[in-house]
Amino acid sequence: MRTLAAIFTLLTLAFGCAPSAGPGDDDGYVPLTGKADGADGRHYEVILTAPYCDVCTSADKDVLRSRSPITNRVVELIEGAERSVDVAQFTFSVREIEAALIAAHGRGVVVRVAMNASQDRDGSLSRRLVDAGLDVRFVTGRQNPGRYDGLQHAKFMIVDETTLLTGSNNWSSTGTSINEENTIVVRGASAADPMVAGFQCHYDAIWGANPDAAVACSNEEVAFTPGTAAMRGLRDAIRASTTSIDVLMHHFTFGDLVKELAKAQERGVTVRVLLNAADREEHRGSKWDRLVAAGGSIRYKQNNADAYQLMHHKLAIIDGRILMNGSGNWSGSAFFNNFENYVRYEDPRVTDPFVALYARLWSWSLTGASIDAGMNAAEQDAANTRAFFGNLHAHFAAAVDGDLRDDGHAERQDEEGGDKHPVDMPADIGGAARFAYEYARDMGGMDFLALSPHTRDFRATDAPDMANMDQDGYDLLLEAARAVSEESQTTAGSAGSGGFLAIPAMEWSTNSSGNHVNIFGSEAIANVERGRYDVLYNEFLPQERALGGRPLLMMNHPRTMRVNEEYLTGSWDQIFGISLLEITNNSQRNKLFNDFGLDDFAPMNEVRESWAAGLAMPELAVVDETLRNMRAASAPYTRLIEVTVARGTGIGHENGQNPSLNTEEDGTVVRYTKVHRDFDYYLLQGFRLAPAASHDNHMANWGTGHSTRTVVFAETLTEETLLDAIDQRAVYASEDQNLAMRFYANGHVAMGGETGTTENAVPATVTLSDPDYQGDYVVRVYRGLVGGDAVSMVTEANAAPGTMDLSLPTETPGSYFFYLEVLEPGPNRMAWSAPIWVDRY
Repeated sequence: MRTLAAIFTLLTLAFGCAPSAGPGDDDGYVPLTGKADGADGRHYEVILTAPYCDVCTSADKDVLRSRSPITNRVVELIEGAERSVDVAQFTFSVREIEAALIAAHGRGVVVRVAMNASQDRDGSLSRRLVDAGLDVRFVTGRQNPGRYDGLQHAKFMIVDETTLLTGSNNWSSTGTSINEENTIVVRGASAADPMVAGFQCHYDAIWGANPDAAVACSNEEVAFTPGTAAMRGLRDAIRASTTSIDVLMHHFTFGDLVKELAKAQERGVTVRVLLNAADREEHRGSKWDRLVAAGGSIRYKQNNADAYQLMHHKLAIIDGRILMNGSGNWSGSAFFNNFENYVRYEDPRVTDPFVALYARLWSWSLTGASIDAGMNAAEQDAANTRAFFGNLHAHFAAAVDGDLRDDGHAERQDEEGGDKHPVDMPADIGGAARFAYEYARDMGGMDFLALSPHTRDFRATDAPDMANMDQDGYDLLLEAARAVSEESQTTAGSAGSGGFLAIPAMEWSTNSSGNHVNIFGSEAIANVERGRYDVLYNEFLPQERALGGRPLLMMNHPRTMRVNEEYLTGSWDQIFGISLLEITNNSQRNKLFNDFGLDDFAPMNEVRESWAAGLAMPELAVVDETLRNMRAASAPYTRLIEVTVARGTGIGHENGQNPSLNTEEDGTVVRYTKVHRDFDYYLLQGFRLAPAASHDNHMANWGTGHSTRTVVFAETLTEETLLDAIDQRAVYASEDQNLAMRFYANGHVAMGGETGTTENAVPATVTLSDPDYQGDYVVRVYRGLVGGDAVSMVTEANAAPGTMDLSLPTETPGSYFFYLEVLEPGPNRMAWSAPIWVDRY
């Protein structure tokens, strides 16, 4: 197999850069704008193999094959076919799909299978389909007599002329299990859908063994080969990029596109290229040297060669919002000899999963220097990133003509509970915001601060002191934040180089109508009807994403269950085992079961009123089902949850107080956090959340009043890299201003990430340091099972500063999460990591 692979590589290099001209190569070129007419009403579904084992074993392969989402979806669609199934594949060995095709043929569905000519051999699955009476054709690409014949390398299926499956996926045992692969399901409103129609046209060219007809099937959304349309479409997309290009490619040997990437990097676009480690020698020469010299980054995905594992994607992400994806490598043979497809997607429903995929694979993959040094991905990550300390939730004094736009106060205290003293700060919104950011930078010693003014819909009945930010005011906040950030790039932040980042954000809704969430990454203020989380999740946030924003959410000050079980009064959201009429306070009773949109989704929205009226008892099963629906709606955006109390209206001094600690009347110090209540609760419900330690400042003491910090990991600190860190949950919560903690599993998965295993335990490490503390730490490992009843401590150990090995127990199959709780006994300060999720299969 390795000899054949080497021969194929040589053939690609020999002939790929000297393509054969063919009829139609330059005729009717349509730029890939991604905006074809007739695409309305289209439904997308992204299916990734996502083998979280990374370098996977044969045992991993056996399990992943048995539960392959690709295989299951292909079979399901074939079984649902009513009229026709057209299949184009390069290689095909999955028996479940074979059986589904034979059964469809048996019930009268017209099944056509176009395979690469190499599959026309004794014992192949394709031959078995022929023997079963199916219509199978063995096809080559463009023929070059005396040289290299092209391939039928496309991988797609069309069902009933309206449903399309396309992507990188071969239907092989590795392609549906341990390979990194993708399939995109596109359901058009009709056969006239331009993407589906384009693929049907392309299929007809393949079926007719007519490579010269393929390129004419191209349109604004998809380019087909052989022909120049695909290469030109990719070139144009690279040239049009403004911020970033992320390439994830099985084989990349086409030098002209390497040169285009180098030119993009030279004009300031951030270029990253991720390739298979086995192909490292292919990526040498003057064009690659130019890309690296310009600042482009290259990493290599590790695979298990003995199991024939590959990173098999063929895609690029442009500016974080455009996906170029298909069957074709970036090679001369793919562009000019093979039957291939290259599709441009701009819908966030498609692009966002690939952005997350790229982030995962990039963090797991190694530079050439790291490979040569024998480093693993965890060691590389620790060397290349640093911890930035700040606060993601704060308020400031903002008003326009007496109308409050935020409810911070221009005052401070000398101590908690002391007299309040006025602070001289600008009265205008932009000036007040700048004052807060600069104070946080210069006095608070923080690397970042998010100002998050209150916002919701405007109502004439709202009290005058009910702050509500509008778009005009938010634009001033955006302007101030970006000005301070730009100015601060030349001044080091508290943790060293990188400057200070001023973050514009907002706190949406009200306490009584479902609690608050912080929204980051939006240019538009969310003047959405208070409490309508269904509108927020399903309308406002998707609209912002479609307009190029990166909206991400933090669940603010959660309050799920009662702290004191003796009383029915208080600010909490859920209770079971009683009639709600026992809660005599009408206002409190009517606020139950609505946090973060629980009352906006079925089945809760159908029964909540009857619970409040005492006509029915609250049911845990109803809450669980509703949370599943709420989680599905919020999952594209929700990343963080506050786990420490803020006491932002009570702590108005500049003394660096730990808000988690309270001194009782007898002098006992008691810690109160939301970790083992709300954090655990939502993790058990399947939410993927990292912990945050916010201040919720309402006085002018940004960074000085609280010792707590939210900590993010990034190589540098910009608004984009901070949003990346939040998106990837590379975040932890700390009661200390500079306690640094790193948590890795399997040598490559950082906190916030996911891994998979067949083993009874996963190796992990924790690394701890604090320039203000020299003693030992207490490290506790907490484990939960998604859908389980409780989170429990599975390890407690003392640790010296530095790195300690851990073991994460996974004795039985299930979806686990593990997070760390770290204690500095002397100052009595704690920190909590983001979880690492482990799929024990």
